[in-house]
Amino acid sequence: MAEANTIIQELEAAYHHYIEVFNRQDAAGFVGCYTHPHSMLSGEHGMVVTNTEADHQRGYERMMVALRESGWERSGIDRMQIWPFSASLAQLVADVTRYEKDGSVLEKLRASYMFRRESGAWKIFSFSLVEAPFSGPGMGRP
Repeated sequence: MAEANTIIQELEAAYHHYIEVFNRQDAAGFVGCYTHPHSMLSGEHGMVVTNTEADHQRGYERMMVALRESGWERSGIDRMQIWPFSASLAQLVADVTRYEKDGSVLEKLRASYMFRRESGAWKIFSFSLVEAPFSGPGMGRP
């Protein structure tokens, strides 16, 4: 069974990879970071399930169009907090800053992800945004 510190290191690497493919606008790499189906949880919409990679690809494209139109250029990780639940289940809370092309801050956000080890790799199976001023799990916002 994997030790907690090993799981934390693996999840840190998986999340850095996730942000890297996101910043590169690598649709296949981004979609590959998720299980299918997976869910998004929000107070407004409840649970939204994305069943297939094709559905996810279409949603990704819509999201990227909106981000590009907002002036987004890249996202950076400010802080990660990770809690292993078992050898194959963990939660990650990330504070992220989205930057515009000129380097100014577009927005700061907090997201909570549930990861599952699937075929040796950590994959996101559920995520939600934590709306400000709420902190969600873990330490308060930086």
